[in-house]
Amino acid sequence: MSLKRILKLFVAFLTGQGVALVTQLLVPPMFLHSYSNGVEIYGEWLALTAAVAYLSTLNYGIQNYANNQMTIHYSRGELERAKVVQASALRLILIVIGTFSLLGISTLFMPLASWMGLRYVSSQQASWALCLMVLQLAAYFLFAFLAESYMVVGEAHRGQIWQASRILAMALVLAFFAWRQASFLILAASQLAVSLVWLLLCLLDVRRRAPNLLPSLRHGTREEMLAQVKPSAYFMLLAVSGFLVWQAPLLLIQKVMGPATVTVFALSRTIFSMSRQVLVTVTFSIRQEITHLVGKQDWNGLKRLYDLSEKVVLLLTPVSTIGTLLISPLLFTVWLHKRSLFNPWMCLMMAAVSAVIAIKEHKFQFQWSSNRHEALARFNIVAYLSMLVVSVVLMRFMGLDGFLLSWLLTEIVVAIYIVHQNQKLFPGAIKISTLPFYKLFFFLAVVLPLSAWPVWHGMHWNLLQVTAVAILGVLLLSVAAYFFFDLSDVKDVLMRRLNKKRSPAAA
Repeated sequence: MSLKRILKLFVAFLTGQGVALVTQLLVPPMFLHSYSNGVEIYGEWLALTAAVAYLSTLNYGIQNYANNQMTIHYSRGELERAKVVQASALRLILIVIGTFSLLGISTLFMPLASWMGLRYVSSQQASWALCLMVLQLAAYFLFAFLAESYMVVGEAHRGQIWQASRILAMALVLAFFAWRQASFLILAASQLAVSLVWLLLCLLDVRRRAPNLLPSLRHGTREEMLAQVKPSAYFMLLAVSGFLVWQAPLLLIQKVMGPATVTVFALSRTIFSMSRQVLVTVTFSIRQEITHLVGKQDWNGLKRLYDLSEKVVLLLTPVSTIGTLLISPLLFTVWLHKRSLFNPWMCLMMAAVSAVIAIKEHKFQFQWSSNRHEALARFNIVAYLSMLVVSVVLMRFMGLDGFLLSWLLTEIVVAIYIVHQNQKLFPGAIKISTLPFYKLFFFLAVVLPLSAWPVWHGMHWNLLQVTAVAILGVLLLSVAAYFFFDLSDVKDVLMRRLNKKRSPAAA
């Protein structure tokens, strides 16, 4: 286990999450305050982008499986085998891009406005915008394949910096044109242009920095392409599950309750997504290490990584979630200048969902990074499809609360199943404990109800009072979580690392 590689990737992901935070803070206000009927127009833009997001699943399976497998082969010294995997994956991606382009053109002949219930965008403009979005995703396929391949040579942090810079560039361009009240067609065209430029820049960097990673079709084989289809398809199913969780609800709420509800839901969800950015960074920073340890079959090292990273996530989950919940009135006021959009009950439910997702994402990373994902893919697709079906029924009687309740229960079930799959990842002689996982549920069951009182009263407090209560709450939770989850061994590891760095200087 290389702490240095983990820290490098942590810093890179932290930079990426900072960029994502800027994006989430910058773009929505531009829509809300630049366009007339900004709330409804932003809701329709979200619904339109959600409609194309499901197509990205065509790439995720090939990209993730191939890069994981290349890293496993490279860590064993099987360089030629890694080349075969890469070239075969590239051939599959090019086939997908061809199919993808045809799908994009077909959208020009679809009555999207009537299908999606769009009222502020014409059907022709929506079709052209969607077509350009599809082409933009096709360019992203190649870019992502290049950027992710840095993991093979132990420089995954460099690929993440490229990803973050692209996201920032796209957000700045989108915010600029939204500020200029540009049409959806111009907005989509600007995103396509940025994707093409970043694809070229990343290709030049790979050629200069790691020429061995330059993909070549000549190493590919038909046998390897066929061998990649099944595991890649299961990664695609996981990506489809992601669409069912994050994009499909926007389409469902748009159809059942209208664009204004989509905007309120999406903005509340965005705030809690931002609260998980540090947690996501911790989880993603161990991805490269998981793949290398699996490749070397270092199961003791993998278990140590599992235990230590779990404790960090257990500490940060309630702290970040409850802290965000308490500071939410300030965020709605300062960020959006619309405190009236703050809904205490929705935020309380969203906090519970966000906390479960945080620990689930940590467990999920071990299946994802080891290519042990097939059973999980099958389970997830059934679970999230069931969630949407149940949500349609519950929303008729409970409104948006019906969806939130269905979402929370589904995430709990999925999290428990992933922990069960984690246990199968290790050989029989090595056991992982599920006690810390269930201790988190107990901890949240206590602190979430206690936070309800300041959340409801926070609607009427001034911003100074809201900030003071949030800071006090975070400090108390940090101390309680540190001792409740016993992070002493994590502290010892960090102290040994720090002392090791100081020793040469002292000598």
